[in-house]
Amino acid sequence: MSETADLEGGLVAYLKTIPAVAVLTASRIFAGELPAAETASMPRKAIVIRGSGGISLTGESRLEHDTQRVDLFAFGETPREAARVMRAAALALRRLERSVHAGCLLHWVNAASGSLSGREPETEWPRQFQSFQVMHGLLTIEE
Repeated sequence: MSETADLEGGLVAYLKTIPAVAVLTASRIFAGELPAAETASMPRKAIVIRGSGGISLTGESRLEHDTQRVDLFAFGETPREAARVMRAAALALRRLERSVHAGCLLHWVNAASGSLSGREPETEWPRQFQSFQVMHGLLTIEE
């Protein structure tokens, strides 16, 4: 039996293939949270993708595909730079076509909200936040 797919890891891998995002962030694109080694150099351009719940569009089916809401946090040296990172990442996600990244089949990504500017609550680092809905496979696919 196949392992379950890592949606956050798949989205990170996808964004790292997009030059406009990878170059802008120096490939500082992470799943779940910023690694401890990164926090000493913050604030700077980076992305964190984190699952956030939401309603499944396949809730009562036996399909091995599902939808998941994810939150994208875009960081920058200033609020405007965080917004610049968000614009690049959000456009890249909207342009995603059905493909496999890090073993995760990604069907589509839709915006689930607009972006919101602010600061990281504990550190005051500038950040933008936006939610997306992702249709993905539940099982890992060998690439």
